[in-house]
Amino acid sequence: HPRRTGRALVGNGGAGSARALAVALAGTLGVGNIAGVATALVLGGAGAVFWMWVSALLAMLLKYAEILLAVRTRRFTGGVAHGGAMYYIKESFSGKAGRGLAIVFAVLCLLCSVTLGGVIQSNAAATAVAAIYHLPPWSIGGGMGLVAAWLMARGGGRVEKACTALVPFVCLLFSVASVAALILRREALPAAFSAIWKGAFSVSSGAAGIAGFFTSKAVRFGVARGLISNEAGCGTAPIAHAAAQTDSPAAQGVWGILEVFVDTILLCTLTALVILTANVPLVGEDGVTLALHAFDAVLGRVAAPVLSLCILFFAFATVLCWSHYGAECLFYLTGKRESGRWMIPAVLCACMVGAIAAPGGVWAVTDLVVALMALLNITALLISRRTVMQETRTFLEGIVDKHPQK
Repeated sequence: HPRRTGRALVGNGGAGSARALAVALAGTLGVGNIAGVATALVLGGAGAVFWMWVSALLAMLLKYAEILLAVRTRRFTGGVAHGGAMYYIKESFSGKAGRGLAIVFAVLCLLCSVTLGGVIQSNAAATAVAAIYHLPPWSIGGGMGLVAAWLMARGGGRVEKACTALVPFVCLLFSVASVAALILRREALPAAFSAIWKGAFSVSSGAAGIAGFFTSKAVRFGVARGLISNEAGCGTAPIAHAAAQTDSPAAQGVWGILEVFVDTILLCTLTALVILTANVPLVGEDGVTLALHAFDAVLGRVAAPVLSLCILFFAFATVLCWSHYGAECLFYLTGKRESGRWMIPAVLCACMVGAIAAPGGVWAVTDLVVALMALLNITALLISRRTVMQETRTFLEGIVDKHPQK
Protein backbone atom coordinates (compact mmCIF):
# COMPACT_ATOMS: atom_id res chain seq x y z
CA HIS A 1 0.00 0.00 0.00
CA PRO A 2 1.46 3.42 -0.96
CA ARG A 3 0.87 4.91 2.48
CA ARG A 4 3.21 2.32 3.96
CA THR A 5 5.80 2.03 1.21
CA GLY A 6 5.49 5.07 -1.04
CA ARG A 7 8.19 7.10 0.66
CA ALA A 8 10.79 4.42 0.00
CA LEU A 9 10.74 5.40 -3.66
CA VAL A 10 11.72 9.02 -3.19
CA GLY A 11 15.32 9.66 -4.16
CA ASN A 12 15.89 6.02 -5.02
CA GLY A 13 15.27 5.60 -8.71
CA GLY A 14 11.69 6.75 -8.93
CA ALA A 15 10.29 9.10 -11.50
CA GLY A 16 8.80 12.48 -10.72
CA SER A 17 5.16 13.07 -11.55
CA ALA A 18 6.06 15.21 -14.56
CA ARG A 19 8.41 12.53 -15.91
CA ALA A 20 5.74 9.87 -15.47
CA LEU A 21 3.36 12.13 -17.40
CA ALA A 22 5.93 12.53 -20.20
CA VAL A 23 6.38 8.77 -20.51
CA ALA A 24 2.61 8.22 -20.62
CA LEU A 25 2.19 11.02 -23.18
CA ALA A 26 4.82 9.35 -25.34
CA GLY A 27 2.45 6.42 -25.67
CA THR A 28 -0.62 8.59 -26.14
CA LEU A 29 0.54 11.23 -28.62
CA GLY A 30 1.22 10.26 -32.17
CA VAL A 31 0.20 10.22 -35.79
CA GLY A 32 -3.44 10.21 -34.73
CA ASN A 33 -3.16 13.76 -33.43
CA ILE A 34 -2.71 14.69 -37.08
CA ALA A 35 -4.47 11.99 -39.10
CA GLY A 36 -7.18 10.90 -36.66
CA VAL A 37 -8.65 14.38 -36.37
CA ALA A 38 -8.62 14.82 -40.13
CA THR A 39 -10.44 11.50 -40.52
CA ALA A 40 -13.15 12.64 -38.08
CA LEU A 41 -13.64 15.85 -40.07
CA VAL A 42 -13.99 13.89 -43.31
CA LEU A 43 -16.59 11.60 -41.72
CA GLY A 44 -18.69 14.17 -39.89
CA GLY A 45 -17.69 17.68 -40.80
CA ALA A 46 -16.72 20.47 -38.44
CA GLY A 47 -19.24 19.42 -35.77
CA ALA A 48 -17.18 16.30 -35.10
CA VAL A 49 -14.68 18.44 -33.20
CA PHE A 50 -17.24 19.24 -30.51
CA TRP A 51 -17.79 15.55 -29.88
CA MET A 52 -14.06 14.99 -29.62
CA TRP A 53 -14.09 17.46 -26.75
CA VAL A 54 -16.99 15.64 -25.09
CA SER A 55 -15.26 12.29 -25.51
CA ALA A 56 -12.07 13.72 -24.05
CA LEU A 57 -13.90 14.90 -20.93
CA LEU A 58 -15.32 11.41 -20.43
CA ALA A 59 -11.89 9.85 -21.05
CA MET A 60 -10.40 12.01 -18.30
CA LEU A 61 -12.54 10.15 -15.76
CA LEU A 62 -11.26 6.77 -16.94
CA LYS A 63 -7.65 7.94 -17.00
CA TYR A 64 -7.92 9.41 -13.51
CA ALA A 65 -9.41 6.22 -12.07
CA GLU A 66 -6.94 3.79 -13.61
CA ILE A 67 -3.90 5.85 -12.59
CA LEU A 68 -5.24 6.20 -9.05
CA LEU A 69 -5.63 2.43 -8.75
CA ALA A 70 -2.21 1.79 -10.29
CA VAL A 71 -0.46 3.99 -7.72
CA ARG A 72 -2.49 2.49 -4.89
CA THR A 73 -1.66 -1.13 -5.80
CA ARG A 74 1.94 -0.74 -6.97
CA ARG A 75 4.72 -2.84 -5.49
CA PHE A 76 8.35 -1.94 -4.74
CA THR A 77 11.45 -3.94 -5.58
CA GLY A 78 14.77 -2.46 -4.55
CA GLY A 79 13.15 0.93 -4.08
CA VAL A 80 11.73 0.93 -7.62
CA ALA A 81 7.97 0.99 -8.13
CA HIS A 82 6.18 -1.44 -10.43
CA GLY A 83 2.51 -1.04 -11.19
CA GLY A 84 -0.19 -1.06 -13.81
CA ALA A 85 -3.53 -2.57 -14.66
CA MET A 86 -2.35 -6.14 -14.00
CA TYR A 87 -1.79 -5.27 -10.34
CA TYR A 88 -5.22 -3.80 -9.67
CA ILE A 89 -6.93 -6.40 -11.86
CA LYS A 90 -5.48 -9.06 -9.56
CA GLU A 91 -6.71 -7.18 -6.49
CA SER A 92 -10.12 -6.32 -7.95
CA PHE A 93 -11.10 -9.87 -8.89
CA SER A 94 -9.12 -11.56 -6.07
CA GLY A 95 -8.39 -15.26 -5.78
CA LYS A 96 -7.35 -17.48 -8.67
CA ALA A 97 -9.54 -15.51 -11.09
CA GLY A 98 -7.69 -12.31 -10.25
CA ARG A 99 -4.28 -13.89 -10.68
CA GLY A 100 -5.26 -15.51 -13.96
CA LEU A 101 -6.83 -12.40 -15.48
CA ALA A 102 -3.85 -10.28 -14.43
CA ILE A 103 -1.53 -12.68 -16.23
CA VAL A 104 -3.77 -12.56 -19.32
CA PHE A 105 -3.63 -8.76 -19.32
CA ALA A 106 0.16 -8.76 -18.97
CA VAL A 107 0.53 -11.17 -21.89
CA LEU A 108 -1.80 -9.08 -24.07
CA CYS A 109 0.05 -5.88 -23.19
CA LEU A 110 3.38 -7.57 -23.93
CA LEU A 111 2.09 -8.55 -27.37
CA CYS A 112 0.94 -4.98 -28.02
CA SER A 113 4.35 -3.62 -27.03
CA VAL A 114 5.81 -5.43 -30.05
CA THR A 115 2.98 -4.91 -32.56
CA LEU A 116 1.32 -1.65 -31.58
CA GLY A 117 4.47 -0.11 -30.16
CA GLY A 118 6.98 -1.45 -32.67
CA VAL A 119 5.79 -2.77 -36.04
CA ILE A 120 3.00 -0.25 -36.57
CA GLN A 121 5.01 2.72 -35.28
CA SER A 122 7.95 1.92 -37.51
CA ASN A 123 5.68 1.52 -40.53
CA ALA A 124 4.05 4.90 -39.90
CA ALA A 125 7.39 6.67 -39.52
CA ALA A 126 8.98 4.98 -42.54
CA THR A 127 5.97 5.73 -44.75
CA ALA A 128 5.90 9.40 -43.75
CA VAL A 129 9.63 10.15 -43.75
CA ALA A 130 11.20 8.00 -46.47
CA ALA A 131 9.49 9.70 -49.41
CA ILE A 132 10.07 13.25 -48.14
CA TYR A 133 13.77 12.82 -47.40
CA HIS A 134 14.46 10.19 -50.12
CA LEU A 135 15.65 7.55 -47.68
CA PRO A 136 15.10 3.78 -47.86
CA PRO A 137 12.32 2.74 -45.46
CA TRP A 138 14.50 0.11 -43.78
CA SER A 139 16.93 2.83 -42.69
CA ILE A 140 14.15 4.65 -40.82
CA GLY A 141 12.99 1.52 -39.02
CA GLY A 142 16.52 0.32 -38.39
CA GLY A 143 17.57 3.67 -36.99
CA MET A 144 14.58 3.85 -34.67
CA GLY A 145 15.17 0.29 -33.48
CA LEU A 146 18.89 0.77 -32.88
CA VAL A 147 18.49 3.98 -30.90
CA ALA A 148 15.67 2.49 -28.84
CA ALA A 149 17.70 -0.68 -28.20
CA TRP A 150 20.72 1.39 -27.17
CA LEU A 151 18.69 3.42 -24.67
CA MET A 152 17.12 0.28 -23.22
CA ALA A 153 20.51 -1.48 -22.95
CA ARG A 154 22.07 1.48 -21.11
CA GLY A 155 19.33 1.38 -18.48
CA GLY A 156 19.47 3.89 -15.63
CA GLY A 157 16.10 5.35 -16.55
CA ARG A 158 17.36 6.50 -19.96
CA VAL A 159 14.11 5.53 -21.70
CA GLU A 160 12.13 7.66 -19.27
CA LYS A 161 14.63 10.53 -19.60
CA ALA A 162 14.46 10.35 -23.41
CA CYS A 163 10.67 10.55 -23.30
CA THR A 164 10.89 13.49 -20.90
CA ALA A 165 13.10 15.35 -23.38
CA LEU A 166 11.40 14.24 -26.61
CA VAL A 167 7.71 14.72 -25.75
CA PRO A 168 7.90 18.46 -24.91
CA PHE A 169 10.03 19.03 -28.03
CA VAL A 170 7.69 17.30 -30.46
CA CYS A 171 4.64 18.92 -28.85
CA LEU A 172 6.29 22.31 -29.20
CA LEU A 173 7.32 21.65 -32.81
CA PHE A 174 3.81 20.66 -33.84
CA SER A 175 2.19 23.43 -31.79
CA VAL A 176 4.44 26.12 -33.30
CA ALA A 177 3.60 24.94 -36.83
CA SER A 178 -0.11 24.88 -36.01
CA VAL A 179 -0.15 28.27 -34.29
CA ALA A 180 1.81 29.80 -37.18
CA ALA A 181 -0.81 28.48 -39.61
CA LEU A 182 -3.64 29.80 -37.44
CA ILE A 183 -2.05 33.24 -37.19
CA LEU A 184 -1.82 33.40 -40.96
CA ARG A 185 -5.51 32.43 -41.24
CA ARG A 186 -6.73 34.21 -38.11
CA GLU A 187 -9.57 35.91 -39.99
CA ALA A 188 -11.13 32.47 -40.61
CA LEU A 189 -11.12 31.39 -36.93
CA PRO A 190 -14.58 32.82 -36.01
CA ALA A 191 -16.14 30.98 -38.94
CA ALA A 192 -14.38 27.75 -37.92
CA PHE A 193 -15.74 27.88 -34.36
CA SER A 194 -19.18 28.75 -35.71
CA ALA A 195 -19.06 25.70 -38.00
CA ILE A 196 -18.06 23.47 -35.08
CA TRP A 197 -20.98 24.65 -32.99
CA LYS A 198 -23.58 24.55 -35.77
CA GLY A 199 -22.61 21.06 -36.88
CA ALA A 200 -22.18 19.59 -33.41
CA PHE A 201 -25.69 18.24 -32.97
CA SER A 202 -26.26 16.47 -36.26
CA VAL A 203 -26.32 12.68 -36.07
CA SER A 204 -23.45 12.23 -38.53
CA SER A 205 -21.17 14.73 -36.76
CA GLY A 206 -21.82 13.26 -33.33
CA ALA A 207 -21.09 9.72 -34.43
CA ALA A 208 -18.01 10.73 -36.39
CA GLY A 209 -16.69 12.93 -33.61
CA ILE A 210 -16.82 10.20 -30.98
CA ALA A 211 -15.44 7.66 -33.44
CA GLY A 212 -12.80 10.15 -34.48
CA PHE A 213 -11.66 10.65 -30.91
CA PHE A 214 -11.24 6.92 -30.38
CA THR A 215 -9.57 6.68 -33.76
CA SER A 216 -7.27 9.58 -32.99
CA LYS A 217 -5.94 7.72 -29.98
CA ALA A 218 -4.96 4.83 -32.19
CA VAL A 219 -4.15 6.14 -35.68
CA ARG A 220 -0.90 7.34 -34.04
CA PHE A 221 0.11 3.67 -34.47
CA GLY A 222 -0.33 3.84 -38.25
CA VAL A 223 -1.54 5.98 -41.12
CA ALA A 224 -5.24 6.24 -41.96
CA ARG A 225 -6.09 3.25 -39.78
CA GLY A 226 -7.95 3.20 -36.46
CA LEU A 227 -8.54 1.01 -33.47
CA ILE A 228 -11.98 0.56 -31.94
CA SER A 229 -10.59 1.01 -28.44
CA ASN A 230 -9.56 4.13 -26.54
CA GLU A 231 -6.20 4.22 -24.73
CA ALA A 232 -7.86 6.02 -21.80
CA GLY A 233 -9.32 2.78 -20.53
CA CYS A 234 -6.89 0.34 -22.07
CA GLY A 235 -4.79 0.19 -18.89
CA THR A 236 -1.39 1.02 -20.37
CA ALA A 237 -0.69 4.57 -19.16
CA PRO A 238 -0.99 3.51 -15.48
CA ILE A 239 2.25 1.53 -15.94
CA ALA A 240 4.12 4.79 -16.46
CA HIS A 241 2.31 6.74 -13.74
CA ALA A 242 2.84 4.01 -11.14
CA ALA A 243 6.55 4.92 -10.98
CA ALA A 244 5.87 8.51 -9.87
CA GLN A 245 7.25 9.83 -6.60
CA THR A 246 3.99 10.40 -4.78
CA ASP A 247 2.15 9.19 -1.70
CA SER A 248 -1.24 10.25 -3.05
CA PRO A 249 -2.87 8.02 -5.69
CA ALA A 250 -5.51 10.65 -6.39
CA ALA A 251 -2.93 13.40 -6.88
CA GLN A 252 -1.19 11.34 -9.55
CA GLY A 253 -4.55 10.65 -11.16
CA VAL A 254 -4.92 14.37 -11.74
CA TRP A 255 -1.83 14.22 -13.95
CA GLY A 256 -3.72 11.70 -16.06
CA ILE A 257 -6.45 14.29 -16.60
CA LEU A 258 -3.75 16.68 -17.85
CA GLU A 259 -2.50 13.94 -20.18
CA VAL A 260 -5.88 13.71 -21.93
CA PHE A 261 -6.13 17.50 -22.02
CA VAL A 262 -2.79 17.91 -23.80
CA ASP A 263 -3.46 15.09 -26.24
CA THR A 264 -7.01 15.95 -27.32
CA ILE A 265 -8.19 19.33 -26.08
CA LEU A 266 -4.91 21.00 -27.09
CA LEU A 267 -3.14 19.18 -29.92
CA CYS A 268 -6.14 17.62 -31.65
CA THR A 269 -7.97 20.96 -31.53
CA LEU A 270 -4.99 22.70 -33.14
CA THR A 271 -5.05 20.18 -35.98
CA ALA A 272 -8.79 20.61 -36.48
CA LEU A 273 -8.60 24.40 -36.56
CA VAL A 274 -5.75 24.39 -39.08
CA ILE A 275 -7.78 22.14 -41.40
CA LEU A 276 -10.98 24.17 -40.98
CA THR A 277 -9.27 27.49 -41.63
CA ALA A 278 -7.22 26.26 -44.60
CA ASN A 279 -10.23 26.18 -46.98
CA VAL A 280 -9.46 22.68 -48.22
CA PRO A 281 -12.37 20.34 -49.10
CA LEU A 282 -13.27 17.78 -46.42
CA VAL A 283 -14.13 15.04 -48.90
CA GLY A 284 -12.23 12.43 -50.87
CA GLU A 285 -9.13 12.49 -48.68
CA ASP A 286 -7.55 10.11 -46.22
CA GLY A 287 -6.53 11.65 -42.91
CA VAL A 288 -2.82 12.12 -43.59
CA THR A 289 -3.35 13.58 -47.06
CA LEU A 290 -6.00 16.01 -45.86
CA ALA A 291 -3.85 17.24 -42.97
CA LEU A 292 -0.83 17.62 -45.25
CA HIS A 293 -2.83 19.58 -47.83
CA ALA A 294 -4.22 21.86 -45.11
CA PHE A 295 -0.81 22.70 -43.68
CA ASP A 296 0.66 23.00 -47.16
CA ALA A 297 -2.09 25.44 -48.22
CA VAL A 298 -1.08 27.78 -45.40
CA LEU A 299 2.62 27.18 -44.76
CA GLY A 300 3.75 26.17 -48.24
CA ARG A 301 6.54 23.70 -48.96
CA VAL A 302 7.82 23.75 -45.38
CA ALA A 303 4.72 21.83 -44.26
CA ALA A 304 5.71 18.38 -45.55
CA PRO A 305 9.16 18.27 -43.88
CA VAL A 306 7.77 19.58 -40.58
CA LEU A 307 4.83 17.16 -40.46
CA SER A 308 7.02 14.19 -41.43
CA LEU A 309 9.40 15.04 -38.59
CA CYS A 310 6.47 15.29 -36.19
CA ILE A 311 5.31 11.83 -37.27
CA LEU A 312 8.85 10.43 -36.85
CA PHE A 313 9.27 11.88 -33.37
CA PHE A 314 5.77 10.90 -32.30
CA ALA A 315 6.37 7.33 -33.50
CA PHE A 316 9.80 7.03 -31.87
CA ALA A 317 8.50 8.33 -28.54
CA THR A 318 5.76 5.71 -28.69
CA VAL A 319 8.32 2.97 -29.41
CA LEU A 320 10.24 4.00 -26.29
CA CYS A 321 7.12 4.15 -24.16
CA TRP A 322 5.84 0.74 -25.24
CA SER A 323 9.26 -0.83 -24.74
CA HIS A 324 8.97 0.27 -21.11
CA TYR A 325 5.46 -1.19 -20.90
CA GLY A 326 6.70 -4.47 -22.34
CA ALA A 327 9.58 -4.66 -19.86
CA GLU A 328 7.19 -4.07 -16.96
CA CYS A 329 4.90 -6.84 -18.21
CA LEU A 330 7.84 -9.23 -18.43
CA PHE A 331 8.80 -8.33 -14.88
CA TYR A 332 5.26 -9.03 -13.70
CA LEU A 333 5.18 -12.40 -15.48
CA THR A 334 8.63 -13.59 -14.38
CA GLY A 335 9.38 -11.64 -11.19
CA LYS A 336 12.90 -10.99 -12.52
CA ARG A 337 14.04 -7.46 -13.30
CA GLU A 338 16.59 -8.66 -15.88
CA SER A 339 13.81 -10.24 -17.95
CA GLY A 340 13.04 -6.80 -19.35
CA ARG A 341 16.19 -7.05 -21.51
CA TRP A 342 14.33 -9.44 -23.79
CA MET A 343 12.52 -6.36 -25.07
CA ILE A 344 15.75 -5.11 -26.69
CA PRO A 345 15.90 -7.65 -29.56
CA ALA A 346 12.09 -7.69 -29.75
CA VAL A 347 11.87 -3.93 -30.34
CA LEU A 348 14.76 -3.95 -32.81
CA CYS A 349 13.18 -6.73 -34.90
CA ALA A 350 9.71 -5.14 -34.71
CA CYS A 351 11.00 -1.80 -36.02
CA MET A 352 12.83 -3.47 -38.91
CA VAL A 353 9.82 -5.58 -39.89
CA GLY A 354 7.43 -2.64 -39.68
CA ALA A 355 9.59 -0.48 -41.92
CA ILE A 356 9.70 -2.95 -44.81
CA ALA A 357 6.31 -4.67 -44.58
CA ALA A 358 2.76 -3.32 -44.49
CA PRO A 359 1.30 -4.34 -41.10
CA GLY A 360 -2.17 -5.32 -42.34
CA GLY A 361 -2.33 -8.61 -40.46
CA VAL A 362 -0.74 -7.02 -37.41
CA TRP A 363 -3.57 -4.47 -37.24
CA ALA A 364 -6.19 -7.22 -37.27
CA VAL A 365 -4.57 -8.97 -34.30
CA THR A 366 -3.93 -5.72 -32.45
CA ASP A 367 -7.55 -4.56 -32.73
CA LEU A 368 -8.69 -7.70 -30.92
CA VAL A 369 -5.91 -7.58 -28.33
CA VAL A 370 -6.55 -3.95 -27.38
CA ALA A 371 -10.29 -4.60 -27.13
CA LEU A 372 -9.65 -7.47 -24.71
CA MET A 373 -7.28 -5.33 -22.64
CA ALA A 374 -9.90 -2.57 -22.40
CA LEU A 375 -12.57 -5.08 -21.39
CA LEU A 376 -10.46 -6.45 -18.54
CA ASN A 377 -9.33 -3.00 -17.42
CA ILE A 378 -12.71 -1.27 -17.43
CA THR A 379 -14.31 -4.21 -15.63
CA ALA A 380 -11.68 -3.89 -12.90
CA LEU A 381 -12.35 -0.14 -12.69
CA LEU A 382 -16.06 -0.76 -12.19
CA ILE A 383 -15.40 -3.33 -9.48
CA SER A 384 -13.03 -0.93 -7.69
CA ARG A 385 -15.22 2.18 -8.05
CA ARG A 386 -15.78 2.48 -4.28
CA THR A 387 -12.02 2.51 -3.72
CA VAL A 388 -11.63 5.27 -6.30
CA MET A 389 -14.36 7.31 -4.62
CA GLN A 390 -12.83 6.85 -1.17
CA GLU A 391 -9.33 7.83 -2.31
CA THR A 392 -10.76 10.88 -4.07
CA ARG A 393 -12.70 11.89 -0.96
CA THR A 394 -9.55 11.56 1.17
CA PHE A 395 -7.56 13.61 -1.33
CA LEU A 396 -10.12 16.43 -1.41
CA GLU A 397 -10.40 16.46 2.39
CA GLY A 398 -6.62 16.81 2.57
CA ILE A 399 -6.74 19.84 0.29
CA VAL A 400 -9.41 21.45 2.48
CA ASP A 401 -7.35 20.76 5.61
CA LYS A 402 -4.27 22.38 4.08
CA HIS A 403 -6.19 25.41 2.87
CA PRO A 404 -8.89 26.20 5.44
CA GLN A 405 -11.23 29.08 4.75
CA LYS A 406 -10.06 32.30 6.30
